[in-house]
Amino acid sequence: MADSNYPILVFPESVSADREPRTGGGGKLNCPEAGVQGERHGPKLQRLLDALKNRRMALQDSSLGIEPELVLVLKTVGSIANFFREVEKVEGLEWLAESEVRDIAPGDGFEHAKHPDKSLSGQLFLIMSDRRALLEFSNLFKSWLDDPKAKFNHGLTPFKNVFKYLREIREWGVEDRLADTGLLDDWKKRVESGQSTVFFEAELWYRNSQSRREAASDQIRCLARELDGQVVTECVIEDIAYHAILGRIDVVHIRDLLNRSEAREELMLFRCDDVMFFRPTGQCAVPIGDDTEEETFIQSTGPEKQVEGAPVVALLDGMPLTRHKLLDGRLVVDDPDGYEDEYQARERSHGTAMASLICHGDLDCQEVALGRPIYVRPILLPNRGFDGQFGEMVAEDVLPVDLVHRAIVRMFNGEGIEPPASPYIRVVSLSVGDPARPFIREMSAWARLLDWLSWKYNILFVVSAGNHTQNIPLKVSSKELNRLTKNVLQRLVVRAVADDTRNRRLLPPAETMNGVTVGGIHVDNSPPKLGYLIDPLETGMPSFISAHGPGYGRAIKPEIHLPGGRQMLSEKLSPPEGTVELQVDVPGCGQGVATPGQRGALDNTRRMSGTSNAAALAARGAYFFYELLDTLRAQPGGDASGDFDAVLIKTLLVHGSHWDGMFEPYQAALRPNHNPRSFRDYVARFLGYGRPDFERVLAGTEQRVTVLGFGAIADGEAIEFAMPLPPSLSGVNEKRRFTITLAWFSPINSRRQKYRVAQLWFNSPKNIKCVRSSANHHAVQRGTIQHEVFEGSNAVTVQDDEKMIIKVNCRKDADDIRHPVRFGLAVTLEITEPLLFPIPIYEEVRERISVRVRTTENAMKLRSE
Repeated sequence: MADSNYPILVFPESVSADREPRTGGGGKLNCPEAGVQGERHGPKLQRLLDALKNRRMALQDSSLGIEPELVLVLKTVGSIANFFREVEKVEGLEWLAESEVRDIAPGDGFEHAKHPDKSLSGQLFLIMSDRRALLEFSNLFKSWLDDPKAKFNHGLTPFKNVFKYLREIREWGVEDRLADTGLLDDWKKRVESGQSTVFFEAELWYRNSQSRREAASDQIRCLARELDGQVVTECVIEDIAYHAILGRIDVVHIRDLLNRSEAREELMLFRCDDVMFFRPTGQCAVPIGDDTEEETFIQSTGPEKQVEGAPVVALLDGMPLTRHKLLDGRLVVDDPDGYEDEYQARERSHGTAMASLICHGDLDCQEVALGRPIYVRPILLPNRGFDGQFGEMVAEDVLPVDLVHRAIVRMFNGEGIEPPASPYIRVVSLSVGDPARPFIREMSAWARLLDWLSWKYNILFVVSAGNHTQNIPLKVSSKELNRLTKNVLQRLVVRAVADDTRNRRLLPPAETMNGVTVGGIHVDNSPPKLGYLIDPLETGMPSFISAHGPGYGRAIKPEIHLPGGRQMLSEKLSPPEGTVELQVDVPGCGQGVATPGQRGALDNTRRMSGTSNAAALAARGAYFFYELLDTLRAQPGGDASGDFDAVLIKTLLVHGSHWDGMFEPYQAALRPNHNPRSFRDYVARFLGYGRPDFERVLAGTEQRVTVLGFGAIADGEAIEFAMPLPPSLSGVNEKRRFTITLAWFSPINSRRQKYRVAQLWFNSPKNIKCVRSSANHHAVQRGTIQHEVFEGSNAVTVQDDEKMIIKVNCRKDADDIRHPVRFGLAVTLEITEPLLFPIPIYEEVRERISVRVRTTENAMKLRSE
């Protein structure tokens, strides 16, 4: 795919440097007096103490023999640094987790000193406490009330700040365990369908003590037995602070609580203090064939390529139709759970489609096939479900986190006495999400798992953002709808989707910090087919069904958007008067993929759309970047070991991204209602880093050059890369663009608000005289990919030996950095407009890098002599 005349270049060397400082901070916060805090929180503390006393009395005759506990929720306005270190100095208190709280309304004596109406931010601390520890906490609070300046013993000073900034104190309750999980809705459907048992997943608070974890498990088992049920499976993964139980109970015990909210507080299972969340099972599902009107047959694909070598791309999905004409001999299927036996051939839909897109791309585009096989691990089963829906899903008696964990460990470590199943994998494609818990604030266990596995095994996960196919309401009449121009209709649809953000969030594990999340672009090569259908978007816009961000800590998500097929709309009948509702209606549109034939045919195709497609195309692009890196290994400075393959692929997947043609429609639809200063930060939740152009990254032109760097860096260190500037730029006032992308894999700390252990960053280069043209410069530093585009057209003076210095800095964030962090860096310089007399940018940069290589080699010879 790459142009051999202008291949990507490699920085020949880097040098250590002093780390650049980080700046910033919030304004002063006004807080209530200690007496006010005492009147507000003192009675609440007493009620919590009374509650624990009553539970202790109720458990006196229990066979479990455990001390009753509760989860203490402390919500502060403002930040308390390193509070977790002090919690366990109080015997009986155990740190569980913390998270960020934003958009806190001022009040109760808390307000910004200069801007009283400004929303505030704070923290949520979650702490397990028994009665003795809670009593000591209460005594500390009383001591602070008596004298806020009193000295606390045993290094407990941070508690004084907690009391000062405390906005809320309460117990973690039933509503917390059920909020936004969809469990009761799932149970209701199962009861209505006549099922005799219902499943549940309980994610428990992770306890440091194995004996306490075992006691929590015993309690869940006991409570399940009381409901004529049982625990089906259990999973503990210490590295991500994960402890979950999957169980089932008899429906006779839950009928009442489905209709009467008070009954939920009476169910002992829901009141179990060891449980963080309850969720339904079998929710990680994809539809089978419900997004196409008919099967088609596409006569040919692109150029064939001999399949050889070990897989470097893995697909975790449904079971594909391995003997399909387009897939035969191209897949290495590893099915240790025997999922293939559960499928009929016609049901192997989603895995077949994803494998087809990775191997061939959109069949309408006639692209070259991959030269290596892909490794496939089935994780879905056909769902001939109780609710009448037909699809593929993670089995309801399986914990998805456990399943994916076992799949990746098997790839790299083997299972039992078996050797590693596919140890050369660099990229894992995952197009399955959990609609039961759209991402709000806390990282899902599934996302935490991907982040940890990415760091541990040095692999990149490519994850679909998720689809939302609910109706789109417009505040126009049916008659007005028919008279709207395409631009006005697009503006209304963009605005309606933005207004519905709460219901269109990322589907776990799309919030992964180390992975690349992929949204869908409204484009495909299928023939026009409108009729009564409505095409509301210009080609190249983010699809209206694609889930959007932001990610954890307001990180930019999805990072990239790739073609996901067109989705058409139709007008829903009988909407509220004066309004229109548009519903998803997509017969015949989308991207061409292989599909099972209804009568056993092995050459059928169809068209489908969605972010699953986009993620599969990202995995396909990742393969060609791997091939590129393979050709660069022999270059001076190339990575012969392959240790940096995954992080460099991550860098390159994002590097060609831009907002060209995407930002302006969002600006027209949304900016009038938002602060212009923060608008780019806001709009990044819809655009991410934009739409990548892989071809532009794989090869340069006479006027475009890309240079690649990599390394490993520790806390407090900085590494400089020098990009030669071509003298031909001197005095030229044509529009030039510098694109810089830095990506890394960070260790994680699942119990800390900051979560990300390693923060890397670069600051704007000083001598390029360009300005940022895409995402907000604060937003790009919140995740593990910093991608910035700088543009300018003012004439500059460039000396013959002048360089642009990019300094990669590193500091610890959520914890100490125990091992150097791998990173990748890509820098592109280009003239964005075609010139009558092209400037030889590529040749001048290559020549100056070659001179540096020769200088380095000579210096090494001198040192050896």
